[in-house]
Amino acid sequence: MTVQQQDWFTNLIRAPEARRFGRTLSGCVLSYGAARLAGLPEGYWALITTMIVVTQPSLTQAITTARDQIIGACIGGIVGGIGLVVMDRGIEPLTVFSVALLPLAALAAARPGLRLACVTLVIVVLVPGDGGSAFVRPAHRVAEILIGAAAAFVATVMWPNRALKGAHRNARECLETLAQMIEHKLAFSRDDAQMARLEQRSLAAQTALADALQEAGREHVFVPILRGSSDAIDKVPPFLSRLHRDVLVFGQALAHTCVGDEVPHLDQAWSAVPRALSQLADAVGAIPLNKPKLQDARTTLDPLLKRVNERVDGANATPAPGIELVMALIVKDTDGLVQVLTPTGKTKAP
Repeated sequence: MTVQQQDWFTNLIRAPEARRFGRTLSGCVLSYGAARLAGLPEGYWALITTMIVVTQPSLTQAITTARDQIIGACIGGIVGGIGLVVMDRGIEPLTVFSVALLPLAALAAARPGLRLACVTLVIVVLVPGDGGSAFVRPAHRVAEILIGAAAAFVATVMWPNRALKGAHRNARECLETLAQMIEHKLAFSRDDAQMARLEQRSLAAQTALADALQEAGREHVFVPILRGSSDAIDKVPPFLSRLHRDVLVFGQALAHTCVGDEVPHLDQAWSAVPRALSQLADAVGAIPLNKPKLQDARTTLDPLLKRVNERVDGANATPAPGIELVMALIVKDTDGLVQVLTPTGKTKAP
């Protein structure tokens, strides 16, 4: 096998589609095998439940769906069991079903995830039994749901979505977008539509990052979120939020300094800020963090930090114009992000 073929095969195995395929297949095998071992006469309901749960896009949604399936089956089984008792007193099955369906339909309207209660009621009350006890069917139904949900959960745990990779990807996208926003402002572009698109992309990336970190927390037993030098992605969101606000304030400060078609003079040193953010984006885009890129960001920021400390925080500090002050905030927040990603506070020179 050639190197290209090996790379193709490796990428195929690591692809999200391959992971979903393995999760679905293993869940169905586990569900069918468990239903057969339990001797359930309608084991296909376990398979149906597994398919519903295991095809959810995340572990969080799989757990929620499995929970709703189990609760819905239990509620439908209990209401159906009560209906069977009433039917033993001579009431017509259709009448019992119509009355029992009303509260379950209202429940499904309020909590759509519990709609399985209505399906279970149909099976228990309207589907003819095999001549045994009328209460065996509700018990079988609940057992099938439990087996199907359990098999789906095991398969989802065996083949998780690796939300941590998504978190790194979202953090990188947000930092790259913030760098583009600053470059857009430094160029005094009047393309407001483009700026609005960049703002929305940054906010969307921050939201996706928060969701991915929550999902990674669900997977933490199998995919641990490291808190050392190799990975501190869970500490990034507050800094991204502050940087986003800083960039918006920077744009407002620029707008107030522009008079007509004239643009204010800006020190070219500030053009290094988006470069530092792009280097940070490359650093957080990898697992573990790309240390050379992190060092590059530190090297880019050091002259800017020295400049900020001399002009704002130093002993000979001078009042800073609005633009200079906002850029100082951006530099310090970027430096804070670098420090968070580096446990010792400063990266060591190689």
